[in-house]
Amino acid sequence: MHINRDLLFDSFRGIAIIAVVAIHAIYLGGDPHSPGFLYYRQFLNFCVPAFFFMAGYWASKKQINSLEDYKEFLKRKFFRIGLPYLFWSSVLIGCSALTAHNFDGSETIFKLLTGGAIMGYYFVIVIAQLYILTPLLQYINRRFNWYALALVFVFNLAVLYILYLSRLFHSIGHLPVALPFYSWLIYYEFGLFTAQRYSRISVSSGWRISILVAILVSLLASFFEVSVLLDRYGRPDFAAFAVKYSSFVYSVFVILGFLFWKGYFRYLPRVLITIGRYSFGIYLIHFIILFWLVRLLEKLDIIITLVPVYQLVLVAVTTGVCFVLISTAKKLLPEFFCAKVLGF
Repeated sequence: MHINRDLLFDSFRGIAIIAVVAIHAIYLGGDPHSPGFLYYRQFLNFCVPAFFFMAGYWASKKQINSLEDYKEFLKRKFFRIGLPYLFWSSVLIGCSALTAHNFDGSETIFKLLTGGAIMGYYFVIVIAQLYILTPLLQYINRRFNWYALALVFVFNLAVLYILYLSRLFHSIGHLPVALPFYSWLIYYEFGLFTAQRYSRISVSSGWRISILVAILVSLLASFFEVSVLLDRYGRPDFAAFAVKYSSFVYSVFVILGFLFWKGYFRYLPRVLITIGRYSFGIYLIHFIILFWLVRLLEKLDIIITLVPVYQLVLVAVTTGVCFVLISTAKKLLPEFFCAKVLGF
C-alpha cells in the first residue's frame, strides 16, 4: 500500500514493538546472559530509544504556551497511557497476590509507581516523567535552538558515565538503569527537536550510505563493548542493556537511518502498519501471552533444542496472538473502553 509520513512512523513503531517482544522472548525462553543472546540483543537495543523518540516527535505537535495548555496536555496523555497502565498493572498485581495468597498494600503502591507489575512497564513511568518535562524542553528548544540538543546530548553522556561508575565500580552507589528519565532523555528531546524540522530534512545519497555504515560500525562497537563488559568486568547484566555508550550511538544512528531513508519506503505491508498502531496494546499484554506460550512450548523439546527457531516461534506467535486479541476486542467492545481502559 502507498504510505504517507504518519504510516511510515506506524511501520517503524511496528518494527520496534516486534523487537521489544524479541527481547522479552530472550528472558523467558532463553538465557539472557549467555554470550550468544547478548550479541543478538545488540541488534534489538534500538527499540526502546525509538519509542521515546517517536513519543517526543508526536508530543511536539502540541505547543504548550500556558498552564491550561499544560494541564490539557497531561490530561490527554494520562487518559492515553495512564489508565491502561493502571488497569493492567492492577490486574497483574492482583493475580500475583491471589496466587501467593498475600497482598501487601505498600508493595503494590511501590510497583505502581515504578512499573514493577511486570517486566517492561517502567517505560510508562519514564514517558510520564518526560511528558511532565515537555514544556521545559520546548522552551529550551525555542530559546537555544541547536544548542539545546547539544546540551541534552552532553547531559545524557554525563549521566551514562555516572551509570558506568555506579554499575562497574560501585563507587557512588547502585543507581537504577531504567529509571528515572535521565537515561533516555536524549531520544525524547531528539524527537521534539526533529519534529519542528522534519519537512526540512533533505540529505544526499552519500549521507544515506554513510548512515548505513555508521549503523554497522556502531553495532560492531556494541559487540566489542559486550566482550569487554563480559571479559574484564564480568557484567552480563549491564552488557545486555541499551543504556550504554555503544547502544546509545547505535540507537541514534538507527533513528537517523529511519529519517534519512524514509522517502525510499513507498510500499510496506499493511500488517506491519497495523502492528505499529496496536503497539501500545501489544506492549501492555505481550508478556502475559509470552509467559503462557513458553510454558506450553516447554513440552516440545524439539523446538526448544533449535534455539533460533524457538525464538522465532515465540516472537511470531506472541505478536500474532496479541494482534488477534486486540483486533477482536476493538470489534466487540466499546471504543472508549478499548482505548481508555485497555490501551487498545
